[in-house]
Amino acid sequence: MRWEVQYKPTYAGRWLYVMWWQMEKIKLNESEYKTMSGYPCIDKLMEGGLEPGIITEFYGEGGAGKSNLAMIYSISALKNGNSAIYIDSEGFSVERFRSIANGDMELINHMNIYRVKSLDDQYLALIKSDKLIGEKRESKNSFGIMVVDSFTNFFRMEAGKDASARMEGYEKQLNILSGIALKYKIPVVITNQIYEDVNNSTLEPFGGFFIDHAMKAIYRIEKFSGGMRRITVEKHRSIREGSYTGFRIVDSGIECEV
Repeated sequence: MRWEVQYKPTYAGRWLYVMWWQMEKIKLNESEYKTMSGYPCIDKLMEGGLEPGIITEFYGEGGAGKSNLAMIYSISALKNGNSAIYIDSEGFSVERFRSIANGDMELINHMNIYRVKSLDDQYLALIKSDKLIGEKRESKNSFGIMVVDSFTNFFRMEAGKDASARMEGYEKQLNILSGIALKYKIPVVITNQIYEDVNNSTLEPFGGFFIDHAMKAIYRIEKFSGGMRRITVEKHRSIREGSYTGFRIVDSGIECEV
């Protein structure tokens, strides 16, 4: 469902603000197309892949593999004949992307990467991305995924400032991303950093409840000694929480740990 808004003139010559629901029937007998990673261990854990229409969060410490997974899913969408939007706030590695894409320039040509340098820059990038995805919706190479890596980087830099303004910023940007996922029926991926909760001595995703509440799927990425990584289902609508699988990062992408 989504709101439709119009302004209609009244008999007094004034404009009347009119709002109503435009409903979309959910078809229970149709399976949603999921974006697969192409790696059996990950696809099995996610029961087929990333879901369209929702925001999926990957969070973990630096170097755990969040960006690698974001690139892998972008490349998967590209291989399916779609385009991809990738909003980068941390320093996108072109060399790493080319390595995972195996130097396929045809894929690279449909990868739209935008580097943002501030919180305002990121907000504008989301608005422009919404417009771009909509304009290309009916074209041959319509967009099949959107990634924001990392969503919280600039919010973290303003952690010492007005908390209420920061929460409002979360809400505005997450609403845009949620709208993109729902309107265009594509998966939206955000990566997130962690901080130490000194009260509980635990590592938690930045943004806490305000971000977690908007996520329908959350995966924790951990790094262990010897190069081992683990991806764990932290929150999901249909997958058992606590399920996990192991992998390693290799030149061509990742390698399932068996």
